Amino acid sequence: MEGYLGRKHDLEGPNKKASNRSWSNLYCVLRNSELTFYKDAKNLALGVPYHGEEPLALRHAICEIAANYKKKKHVFKLRLSNGSEWLFHGKDEEEMLSWLQGVSAAITESQSIRVKAQSLPLPSVTGPDASLGKKDKEKRFSFFPKKK
Repeated sequence: MEGYLGRKHDLEGPNKKASNRSWSNLYCVLRNSELTFYKDAKNLALGVPYHGEEPLALRHAICEIAANYKKKKHVFKLRLSNGSEWLFHGKDEEEMLSWLQGVSAAITESQSIRVKAQSLPLPSVTGPDASLGKKDKEKRFSFFPKKK
């Protein structure tokens, strides 16, 4: 998903306001579980992110309509796992809801990737190999040799 959105960095961390809280119109690209920003589509083609910024990782993020933000319409907020908070606004409600749905789906997907990886069955473990000698068994099960 990609297109222009207004963006404002509201909080740098929990209860810490961002140093630059002005709105800027950026070309946003949502791929996998990252949100990347470009000045325009041309810079996307060149692979030049806006001010060299790193993409926002969406794992464990929260995305919701910014109901308490009254200065602009069609605003949603994205709170990252580090406490950083960003506001975004679309040109109309349809665009805002489309982005909100896309970002929420990416967040859900980023969480399920980890869950799937953790839910794989463990490899079967057989008992100690009878062919190992006594010294090998000591090395295998302990960092410290047994006292004799």
